Amino acid sequence: MTGIREPCLLLLFSFCLTAAWSPPACGMSTMEDTQASERVLGQIGQSAEDMTGRIPEYEVCGEKLLDQMKEEADFSVWKDTGIIFNTVEEAVSFGRYFYRYIYLGKQKINIAAGESGNESTVYVQCDDPGRAAAQHRQVEARLREIAEAGAGMGEREKASFFYEWVYSNVEYDSELKKKTVYEAVIEGRSVCWGYVSAYLTLCRMSGLICEPVYGGNHAWNRVQIDGRWNYCDITWDRGLGERRWKLVPEEEMEADPMHRGLL
Repeated sequence: MTGIREPCLLLLFSFCLTAAWSPPACGMSTMEDTQASERVLGQIGQSAEDMTGRIPEYEVCGEKLLDQMKEEADFSVWKDTGIIFNTVEEAVSFGRYFYRYIYLGKQKINIAAGESGNESTVYVQCDDPGRAAAQHRQVEARLREIAEAGAGMGEREKASFFYEWVYSNVEYDSELKKKTVYEAVIEGRSVCWGYVSAYLTLCRMSGLICEPVYGGNHAWNRVQIDGRWNYCDITWDRGLGERRWKLVPEEEMEADPMHRGLL
């Protein structure tokens, strides 16, 4: 259960989440404490891979957080966002969901779950919140433009249209340095997550049910068309210069030894 309230004083930092998802401990004084905190964090909350479907409550809270960063200039120190959860597990899950499925920029935002009485509060620190908010809105506006271009199309036509846009506009980053949807959409280069996130966002903006699929160190998408899952791996197709994995049926994707081996 989530809620939003006016900010309160920080009583205790419990965990810290960052863009790289290798979280440092907040307020810890020794290496042993830091390592212990990281081990505990890994056992708390849902991983991003467990939250492939949409969570509307998290998305409402995520938009509030981004609005705060746009309106308030100073997040150089940890700030209470006024977003509260009943448990630390929920707050940590929200942080992971926010960075993986809501935030579209590349400026690093640090998110912490802090305990205050019987509630868990979300805290944020960012060296350049204005830039983070601007990057997010820039990507959002560009993808919204593409999504609106598909208005009036049927489900399959939309899914194909978005596939073709991502395929044609994003090159694979062979140096493995560009990993965000911002770099995919605005800079035109990314590893697989940029492809996956761009397609995911376009589909969800247009009302299609779409999810990421994770396997090993790779990810791709699945989208519902006429009530059935269709899979696409735009990253592999772009690298091969073909469209082998464009909206293939679930049974075909599951029968493929390469993708099956990644699951």
